[in-house]
Amino acid sequence: MKKIVLIILFFNLVISPAFSQILVPKIKNDTTPQRIHYFFGFSLVPTPGGSLTTFAIVRELRNGDKTISAISKSTLILQAFGQQYSKANPKKENFFKKYKVNPATLDEIWKLRYSQYPFKNKNEQGWANKESIPSIGQMNELNKFGIYNMFDYCYGEKAFKLLQLIQNQSWVANYKGL
Repeated sequence: MKKIVLIILFFNLVISPAFSQILVPKIKNDTTPQRIHYFFGFSLVPTPGGSLTTFAIVRELRNGDKTISAISKSTLILQAFGQQYSKANPKKENFFKKYKVNPATLDEIWKLRYSQYPFKNKNEQGWANKESIPSIGQMNELNKFGIYNMFDYCYGEKAFKLLQLIQNQSWVANYKGL
């Protein structure tokens, strides 16, 4: 009986703590508060519901990790106007007014990716130089806004700056020519 108690005691005091430190690394004296930021954003990836743009709230941690919570376009509009509470807009600012963006511009985002509206029920031209993906020059322009591939999210101030540019016909003409 004493042997079993000694083995359990040895395991709990020596072996178990050694493995727990390997499995759960800890940083001593890290008192830095974990900064969490939430931003409005969008992706050029279509949604299963048929929208050509995925709208989201992007949660960014201090260490660079991100989580994406998809939201509808109408939810983004309400929250960005400050008419509905949002972690991305806790002060209920009017982001459309602040960045001088017409909410209707959200319906133009798909044109960055497609050369023509991809569904048959609408005959409208996009701005991309390839059928369903921007050219290399266009991707280089989108890189300025955090879009390095079609799955990346443009978010925060960069998203609203890109929306501003989408409203600018000279920028659109330049984008088409890239």
